[in-house]
Amino acid sequence: MEIKIALDGMGGDNAPFSPAKAAIMSEELPGVKVFLVGKENILKNYIKKESENITIIHSEKEVGMEEKVSLSILKEKDNSMYKTLSLLKDEQVDCALSAGNTAIFVTLAISLIGLIKDVERPAIAVLLPSVSGNFSIFLDVGANINPKPSHLLQYGIMGSLYAKRVFEIEKPRVALLNIGKEASKGDELRKEAYRLLQNQKDINFIGNIEGQELFLDKADVIVTDGFTGNSILKVSEGLTRSVKSILRRELTKNFLGKLGTLLLSKNFREFSKKADYAEYGGGILLGLNKPIIISHGRSSPRAIFNAIKLGKRIIEKGFIQFLKKEFE
Repeated sequence: MEIKIALDGMGGDNAPFSPAKAAIMSEELPGVKVFLVGKENILKNYIKKESENITIIHSEKEVGMEEKVSLSILKEKDNSMYKTLSLLKDEQVDCALSAGNTAIFVTLAISLIGLIKDVERPAIAVLLPSVSGNFSIFLDVGANINPKPSHLLQYGIMGSLYAKRVFEIEKPRVALLNIGKEASKGDELRKEAYRLLQNQKDINFIGNIEGQELFLDKADVIVTDGFTGNSILKVSEGLTRSVKSILRRELTKNFLGKLGTLLLSKNFREFSKKADYAEYGGGILLGLNKPIIISHGRSSPRAIFNAIKLGKRIIEKGFIQFLKKEFE
């Protein structure tokens, strides 16, 4: 089975290096072909040898990370992000991936690919690492910052189906992120969402989960609004970097600390990979008619490579077809 993935070669803080390097790394994945979209003359500086598994699709323009969603940017068809999604729309590829401007990528994806029937709003679902070495599916992290209770219900349903089909979790535990365990806690959004989730017999709803439990493997699927989810991701990202900096500074104050740091350098690298959600590859934009992966803006080549692997797994599992059938 050949799997074709369109990759925005100009998207992200580290573009075009990270996407191009990830495309090269993907050559080790059997059956995967990457269509790298961007300025051909620049991308060829990175893709220096001919490859049957990498095809460069030229695009004259790119979408900046700081650009705002506007009618003019959405009408622009000669940028790498639009062309990446167009390849998916025209069924030339099986999946689209970008580490670029999330707001514009989501808006374009909804416009070009469209929502699954009866899905009211899409959600970005990422893999959140836990202390047990497993992960939780955490959604939404930025697609919809002002949801209705019915949207959170749909996130719970889609997240549960994602866990079942792609990660083979037989009975995923679905939880609602809140400020307390009791059903009466939280604002009206959370109270009503709790009621809807509790009454949804097709999912294994276990109730509310609090912030301090996010990384303790208490649930397989954790539902929240896009504003809260995005804020938590950025806090956890900053905290991970801060812990690493503090630890490095303290350990290098004396000779024994420096020696210990040298001896444990491999362990520290493994810690960084496991603690940083960005290294898990990216998040699927749940609710759309075709597979779309969104990677963190600062993604490394390894992170984007992991996103390509995630896209491969989603396609192999036939997840979008499964989601459409189950959801509709």
